[in-house]
Amino acid sequence: MLQLYQLSEWLICIGVNENITGRIAYVIITFLPPLGYYLSTRIVQWKFPDYWIGFAATTAFSLYYLIIPNSVNLIDCNPLYAIYKHNLSIYYGIYYIGILAYSILFLVAHTIWKKEKIERKLSILLLVGYLSFLVPMYLMVLIDSSFINTVTSIMCKYALLLAVTLGVFSFIKPKNKQLKLNVKTTD
Repeated sequence: MLQLYQLSEWLICIGVNENITGRIAYVIITFLPPLGYYLSTRIVQWKFPDYWIGFAATTAFSLYYLIIPNSVNLIDCNPLYAIYKHNLSIYYGIYYIGILAYSILFLVAHTIWKKEKIERKLSILLLVGYLSFLVPMYLMVLIDSSFINTVTSIMCKYALLLAVTLGVFSFIKPKNKQLKLNVKTTD
């Protein structure tokens, strides 16, 4: 999804129908926070399917951005980032940062209270991945508040650090085959 967003942003910057491409880009990145939370729930084997709330909000925002013309407008584009003006920006920001913050708190809680070593290790790894792209973005906005308009674009550039972390994560082999297969056997 991150790569699709980067492709959409590149297409916007070279002038491919900014209205449609910008709206598609926003739909793509709208799915990233709930997908990250879903991954978090799978890592800790969370049984309660509360991730559907994030996907419901994602669906609502996505439909809005797909259906409403000019709901996303490109203000400026350069090789490092794009600046958009979009409807519902306050609500979208609350949604986006809210799910990211909830995912981080969820992982911290499970890191503290989980007993299984592999689940704790994977939770910490994903937590480091989240913080590796959120902390630099937060610091940029804290240092220069004009970057607030570029958060969407620049955060996706920093999310490459999360992608690298997930790449590392994919090569960790659980020692417990029962966890790896997620199958319980009975004798």
